[in-house]
Amino acid sequence: MTETCPPDFLSDERFINEHRKVFVMFMGRDGYSPDMSTEEFPRLRETVKLDACPKAYLRLQRTGSRFALDRRKKMDIVEIYHKAGEHAYYGYCVALGIKPE
Repeated sequence: MTETCPPDFLSDERFINEHRKVFVMFMGRDGYSPDMSTEEFPRLRETVKLDACPKAYLRLQRTGSRFALDRRKKMDIVEIYHKAGEHAYYGYCVALGIKPE
């Protein structure tokens, strides 16, 4: 029987830290600053979550943000967030000694 990652991995601080680290790295690769990436991560985490639905993030009021984003950039960032989540999930499972699904 293959062991799987815990169902509550999204709230595990180890996964969150790994996801943030990979997200900032991927955003930097695509030309976004670490400050901007760090500012956007909690917004994405609260709105996009695991269901891969960017609607809430696209509608989110970004009052106080230091970075202006149009709809296209937001969609790009959502894609980066999901890709970073996939990589972070893999690394998280491996770190726990579990074969990722």
